[in-house]
Parts: sequence; structure tokens; C-alpha cells
Amino acid sequence: MPLMPKTPSARRFARAGAFVLSLVMTSTAAMADMRCSDPREQSHFEVTALKTELMVIALICEERDNYNAFITRYRPTLIETDRGFTAYFNRALGRAGTRQLDAYVTALANSRQQGAQMLGSDFCPRNRILFEEVAALGSTADLAGYAAGKDLVPAALGACAAAPAPVRQASRNNR
Repeated sequence: MPLMPKTPSARRFARAGAFVLSLVMTSTAAMADMRCSDPREQSHFEVTALKTELMVIALICEERDNYNAFITRYRPTLIETDRGFTAYFNRALGRAGTRQLDAYVTALANSRQQGAQMLGSDFCPRNRILFEEVAALGSTADLAGYAAGKDLVPAALGACAAAPAPVRQASRNNR
């Protein structure tokens, strides 16, 4: 049985989240199941999805200390991922990049939270182990491979929504 938010403001937030998710899913339908041609860009989507999954687990399962330990240990990798993720959206979508990045991250979090609601009381026992797994990785360099193996990018959202805008070359007449 799905969990229902207890307060009116939480119910409004859940409805707003579902609305944003539906908008993003509609606007990203063309990218569903797409993978990035650049492995580094694909990795940005996968690590972001892992970080989001761990955030949802932390909030729902009272695992904030484990989430904070994850963020602290992988801070340099996560900063690099955030920069690459932002750069991708800005390059691929131009002026709409920041807005679409925010919408994508919101939809990703909502998707993970809806998955948690569907599992109900089974969610925490099934997913707390992710914190143990990331803590057991040999080095921070192993995070991207681990994230890729978890397949956490929802098919409805995909990765690398749009081909990057072409770089304009100066014409010979303008030199």
C-alpha cells in the first residue's frame, strides 16, 4: 500500500512533484532510454542518479549520517560530476539548460521517491545496503563504475536528452 503524506503541505508537495515529473517526462519523451555517446557524460547521469537514490534512502530511512559520510568521502568526485552535468545541460540546451537541469534533477528525485512509495515498508530493508556498498568501494575512482552497474537512471528520463549545440566556426569572411 503506498505511503500517503500525513500533512496537507506534504500532500501538496507530493502533488506538485508528480506534476513536475509529468511535465519533465513529457518534455523528455524523446530521450527515453537514450544513453550518452560520451562515456563521461553518461557517467555524470549515473552518478547523479546514485547520489539522488542515496538522498532518498537517507530521508526515508533515517540514514542521514550515512549520506553525509558518502558526500564527505566522495566530495571531489561529486563536485566534478555536478560540474560536468551542469556543463552538459548548458551546452546541449543553451539558455534553457539550467531550467532543464533543475527539472531533470527534480524528476529524478520524484521518480526515486515514487519507487520508494511503491515498495512501502520493504524500501528501507532493500536499499540501506547501498550505503554499505559505496562505503566498501576501494577508492573514489570506483564510484562511477559502481553507479553504472546499478542502472538507476529511469528509462522515462534517459540520459543526454539533446545533441549538444554545434560549435560555430568563424567563417573565413569574418576573420
